[in-house]
This record gives sequence, structure tokens and C-alpha cells, in this order.
Amino acid sequence: MRIKLLVLCIAVLLVAGIANAQATRTWVSGVGDDVNPCSRTAPCKTFAGAISKTASPGIINCLDPGGFGAVTITKEIMIDCTGTLGSVLSSGVQGIIVNALTNHRIILRNIDISGAGTTLGTNAVNIIQAGSVQLQGVTIETYSARGVETTNTSNTISVFIDHCWIQNVGQQGVLALSTSTGATKLTVSNSYISNNGGDGIDIAAPNASQGAVYNTIISKNGGVGFQIETSGDNGVVESSTLSLNATGVNANPGATIRLSRNTIFGSTANGIGVGGGTTKCFGTNVIDGNVGGQLCTSTVPANVSQ
Repeated sequence: MRIKLLVLCIAVLLVAGIANAQATRTWVSGVGDDVNPCSRTAPCKTFAGAISKTASPGIINCLDPGGFGAVTITKEIMIDCTGTLGSVLSSGVQGIIVNALTNHRIILRNIDISGAGTTLGTNAVNIIQAGSVQLQGVTIETYSARGVETTNTSNTISVFIDHCWIQNVGQQGVLALSTSTGATKLTVSNSYISNNGGDGIDIAAPNASQGAVYNTIISKNGGVGFQIETSGDNGVVESSTLSLNATGVNANPGATIRLSRNTIFGSTANGIGVGGGTTKCFGTNVIDGNVGGQLCTSTVPANVSQ
């Protein structure tokens, strides 16, 4: 009898373990329910509901159109809405918070992240801790504060923004705001950053943080198109258009920006800011039609490295 009871207990525990096991791929649907296991045939309703049932590393896929809610990401995961309309609407709160481990890699792909309601959401994406965060094909709009920001207080976070739209937010489109011993390595490519209340891209983090921008339009932002604020930080802007911003680019004392094959036009304050840092202009830029300063601190002929 005791042996039978022991076998029965073990069987119950095994079944419970299987029932509670996390899947490496889960699904959300506009008509799903978070009490479901988030499987393909029984999807969840929200990203928050799915993430608790998804293994690390794992993938959350959007099965059909829907608004899947704000979420805090605490593990290595990809959220992928390729092929359908998957969105995050947040009113009065942040859209997506990333607070994972320092070696975790997070991917957000083809998601529409929007502030909503009478009280707009605050920040669209706040990266507190991770190893790297990639935004691919993400649209961000109508938040009261920042589009994407890093707020890590330690370790170096790599942030990649590719084929994204960041527009109509109240402050900076992208802000690297690491503090203490934290740093941000930012790469923006093939993207559109426009009509934001503050700077388009602002590197304000310490500890040799860097920003690299390629083939991107940064237009009609209320502050600087591309700015580096902290001494020792540096960046490059290449093959991009910075138009109709208050200032095109600006480097504060001790910071360096390298410019190659860009158009800087229609700035209402300065084409090249007078922040006191170093702006190296390689001889392939068009910097014209700006109010105020248009001269870099140094000009390097085309095809010459420095």
C-alpha cells in the first residue's frame, strides 16, 4: 500500500511539474485569455500574461491583431509581432520596461508602442538593466516623456534601433541616461526620429558611452538633432539627414562627434552647436541653410582618416 501511495504521489508531482513548465515559444491573441497556457491553440491576452509562462530564453509571438498591454521584461526574450498588428497602449505609465540580468539579450520586433488616453504614457521603452536590447521595426509615438531611454546604474548596455519610427513624444526621442558606473553603447540605423519635444538623440551617459547613427532622418525636433553631453563620450553620424531641428548637432566640452556624408539643413538655432566640444567634419557633408553656426571645430578632407 505504501509503495502504491508513493508511486501515486510521484505521478502527481510529475504531472504538476509538466503543467507548470514554461514553454520556449508562447502566443498572444486579441481574443486570448491570460488563464490559458499561451499555446498556439490557447493563446494569452497580454504580454504580461505570456511572459510569466515563457522560458528564458524564449519567444512571444502575436497570433493576430491586438493591444497586448504594457509589460516589464525580466528575462531573456523576444517579442515578435511580424505579420500582424501587435501594439502596446499605455496611459499614465511606461510602455515597456526592461529590467533583466546583465547578460540577457532582449529583442522587440514589429510592435507599435503608443501613449494613450487623457493622461499619456510616460516613457515608451525604459531600459533599466540588460546586456543588449534590440528594437527592430518598432513604432513609438505620443508619449509625454522619452521614446527610448537607458537608466542603468551599472554595466554597459548595448542598444540597437533599426528601421524604427520614433515621433511625437514630449521630450527626447532617444536618451542614453546611464548613471553611476553604467554606460550605453547606442546604434541607430535606417530610422526616422521626428517631431519630438526635446532632442532627437541625446547621449548624456558617462563612462565612455557612445552613439552611432547611420542612414537615419532626424527632423523637426525641438532640441538638438544629435547631441553628446558628457566629457569622454563620442559618436559618429553618417549618411543621415538632420533637418529643421533647433540645432543640428552639438558636442559639449570633452565630447567628440564625427560627421560624414550628412545633410544638416534648416536648423533654427545652429547647424553645428557651440557647446564647446569637438565636431570633426569629413569633407562629404552638406551643412547649409542653417541659422547661426555652421562650422565644425575641424574639417577633414574626404578619404582622409583622423
